[in-house]
Amino acid sequence: MMSNTITLEDGLNRGRHNNMDILRLVAAMAVVVSHAWPLALGPGTPEPLEALIGLSLGKVAVFVFFFLSGMLVSASADRNMGSRATFLKARVFRIFPGLAVALVVTAGLAQAFGANAGLSELATYVLRGLSLVSLQHTIGVAFADAPYPLAVNGPLWTLFYEVLCYAIVASAIWSGLLGKVWGWGLLVAAAGGLWMAFDVLDAATANPISYRLSVLAPLLLTFVMGAVFWRLRRRIVLHWGIGVLLMVPAILLVGHAMFLPAFVLALGYGLCLVSFRLSTVALKGDISYGIYIYGWPVSQCLVALLAPMSPLALAVLSLGAVLPFACLSWVLIEKPSLALLRKPAIIQKARTAVSG
Repeated sequence: MMSNTITLEDGLNRGRHNNMDILRLVAAMAVVVSHAWPLALGPGTPEPLEALIGLSLGKVAVFVFFFLSGMLVSASADRNMGSRATFLKARVFRIFPGLAVALVVTAGLAQAFGANAGLSELATYVLRGLSLVSLQHTIGVAFADAPYPLAVNGPLWTLFYEVLCYAIVASAIWSGLLGKVWGWGLLVAAAGGLWMAFDVLDAATANPISYRLSVLAPLLLTFVMGAVFWRLRRRIVLHWGIGVLLMVPAILLVGHAMFLPAFVLALGYGLCLVSFRLSTVALKGDISYGIYIYGWPVSQCLVALLAPMSPLALAVLSLGAVLPFACLSWVLIEKPSLALLRKPAIIQKARTAVSG
């Protein structure tokens, strides 16, 4: 453990020498574990953490992803102010190649477990999934007899909101809005106001737009909080004592309407501590995305083959069974796709060396 005092900027300046990859891996595994309860016992089944703080382990894991993305995407958007195409390509290459293959694999697994769907329905499922906006959660009658019937890949819904948060914050940076203090105040007020409207004042969600806004509200608040951490990186000192102090209001506000912002603040600061104040755990690859996009269909297949089983048994089996899918996704799809982003720079560097 490091003993010297560092700021968040010091940590971010270390490049990839941090623990963010391991945090994302743990968060992805937490999503799989969390989903084992409803997948084993049926929709609406609470898991243990939810009974304690009102948030499932899966929701906490999603907040981890959105907070870290808020910090890193803000930094990337600012760094690529003059090369916005680079920023956009990086986001597209990170999300869509792996997603496209996962959708095809999910369709194949659904067919193997009773979908009886035609080629047109399977193609529609894949195309709607790639749109992010209009996901199709069922394929024929696949998994019809499961405790959580018909749903073939539940977690993919978050990708639309993640991309939307990318667009909101990147656009605010590129427009110059976030070049001013009042611009940040406006962004925080908008995110906080949206969250309060739905989570505190309980605004109606009767139509599709208001429903989507209600889902976006806590995720945008978390993403913007990560962005604010990046903005204040020079002033945020990473100290374990501060992390403990931030936990106090979060604990005291459990069950209160203001619990979420207090919790996200403590969670985000804790993520920064783990990322930059502990010795780095280096991973050879980033399989977190693969675990996230394959965890649900793999669990549904296990339920179909082995049910009934306890949520804990399903969680353990799912974590083991999803690893080959995630590793293959990283090695065969995600890593090669990301390598394409570096090729133009490598080619240009080679040309410069030759011409020099």
